[in-house]
Amino acid sequence: MSKIKTNNQLLEEIKLYIRYGVPEDEYQASMDFVDQYRNNIMVLRLLADYYSTLPEGREEAVVKIAILASKGDVTLFVLQTTGHAYLYAVSVSQVVWLGEYGVDVDPEILKYFGYGSQEEFHCECVSIQELRECDGGDEVRNQPCPACGVLEGEYHLLGCSVEVCPWCDGQLSKCNCRFEQLQVEELTNDEELERFADLLSAKGRIPYKRRQKPAYPGTSCGLDYRGEEE
Repeated sequence: MSKIKTNNQLLEEIKLYIRYGVPEDEYQASMDFVDQYRNNIMVLRLLADYYSTLPEGREEAVVKIAILASKGDVTLFVLQTTGHAYLYAVSVSQVVWLGEYGVDVDPEILKYFGYGSQEEFHCECVSIQELRECDGGDEVRNQPCPACGVLEGEYHLLGCSVEVCPWCDGQLSKCNCRFEQLQVEELTNDEELERFADLLSAKGRIPYKRRQKPAYPGTSCGLDYRGEEE
């Protein structure tokens, strides 16, 4: 199964990008800024995308991140640097740069978020100073899976280390059920992975709940817990 990056992995990746992507006099401030979002995987994915691509080749540090709109599992983030501001659409599986903040955006994006026109959208684009800065942590009621970022009640991204196996109640990425169901010793190609995904859906995948935590089957109310929350 494909490996999904954890918060810590993203954090280390971002810091490596910063080392080579921002001016020396902005280095420490950039590091400190990233650290305050170490528990917010959506923002970490956004920062990793920004620092790995540096839009327009501008080597500028991020100084503010705010949320403009959110619907379903997609959020419109405004990312402000020392000299510019950009708009991004971020979901649990993808980060898309939409251009500089305040310019026209793809009509499909407008339609998805319920904006009737570019003019209506621009009315929502208040000044950066008026936008509330994104919280460093996640709201408890909307806390995403710490490994793959899906919200409570949604299915994990395939390969997530937190997903519970519906056959043995163990850790799906670690148990042997995938091999037993496919009658193979190991997964060697995409076709086998697709077959397993179909078998998993037919069996009934277990959606993410906040009480799912990595643990050995039968030892806690963590990963192997399937009951209703109190």
